[in-house]
Amino acid sequence: MSKVIQHPLVRIFLAYALGVMAAMTVSEAVTELGAIANAFHVYDHGKIGMIMSLPSLMVALGALGAGYIVDRAGDRVVLLMGAGVIVAGDVLVVAAPVFHWLLLGRVVTGIGYVLTAVAAVTLLIRITTGKQRNMAMALWSTFVPASFLLPFLSAGIAEHFGSWRAAFLAHSVLTLALATLALVSLPRRTSAEKAQFSRTRGLSSVLRSPWVYLLGISFGADAFLQTGIISTLAPWLSQRYNVPVVEVAHWNVMAMICNGIGCLLVGYLLNRGVRAVLIGCCGLLITGVPALAIYLLPLGFAVSIAASWLFMFGSGLLVGMWALAPVVAPSRESIGATSGLITQLTLVGVFLGPPLFIVAQNSASTSPITLLVVCGLVVCLTGIPIWLRDVTSHPGREGNGSPQDSLKIHS
Repeated sequence: MSKVIQHPLVRIFLAYALGVMAAMTVSEAVTELGAIANAFHVYDHGKIGMIMSLPSLMVALGALGAGYIVDRAGDRVVLLMGAGVIVAGDVLVVAAPVFHWLLLGRVVTGIGYVLTAVAAVTLLIRITTGKQRNMAMALWSTFVPASFLLPFLSAGIAEHFGSWRAAFLAHSVLTLALATLALVSLPRRTSAEKAQFSRTRGLSSVLRSPWVYLLGISFGADAFLQTGIISTLAPWLSQRYNVPVVEVAHWNVMAMICNGIGCLLVGYLLNRGVRAVLIGCCGLLITGVPALAIYLLPLGFAVSIAASWLFMFGSGLLVGMWALAPVVAPSRESIGATSGLITQLTLVGVFLGPPLFIVAQNSASTSPITLLVVCGLVVCLTGIPIWLRDVTSHPGREGNGSPQDSLKIHS
């Protein structure tokens, strides 16, 4: 048993799974928003959106700070600490007697989210090399869409337990179980690794680089669209086509799978010489057309669901551009800080998307929600200068120095 739990693939899975649990602090609330609002008699759409978005705000504000803590205390220590904070936040949410206490619990889970997510990706980089790192990073780019799978699959189950609180309890139990396995499986840092795998080295040069901001802002815009649409799609289609919300949520599982396929496909295409600008432009088109069609055209329920799958696939192509993070890194030593800032900018979009889309969804016309989609697509265009750059020559590459090796490791 000890040999199995120490296997490299098991270690990769545990780090990734804890990252998914961290991102699930956002998605676990999606299918329970209505029940929570009714339980606490909260009917302000902005406040309802905050239930989902508060954890993302913590990441948007604290990713670089969490990177500093990881650098000082170690990725394994912070990963386990973050998992513990997530569990504490879930417990506070479950026990909350009033709405303000629930929001406080969501803030606590958000702190756990940022600590866990930053530590998990740092640990993955540390324990992998070469082609295995390529696999690990491709897998990591799917951790946000993967976090929606379980909530959508289990939509409606909490009702059988009599309360929305069952969803948060289940999340805390699963997080605690994974953290216990990680405690036994994941290796501590060596002295050499402490110096090599830093998320804050070269921070000043990263903060002065416009390229990092452009890539991060494009990711933030994509995350804004993705989380905003997916958090409002079920009630929107339910009202428009008279279909139960739970049924729409179950169909959304396939949308998450399509998003993951899009993420993984980017590394495959880049490794085979497909230009990043072609992938990015296709991603924008495949993202934008279905999203606008869902809100502007009377497609019918089945076609709308298919359009949402296509939208999520295109969105996956855009978020899969994590492969280009080394292209914008000012130096090899600053790749950690680069990924920290990109993560922070991405989660700004995750924070803003759900509340703004929820408010727009409840408008009398489709104009506000259409405007949000168009604005998100326009901001995604900030990634074009990065897509046009030569991905085969950048300071952040690793391996034997060959262009293909560079792509294989970072895609």
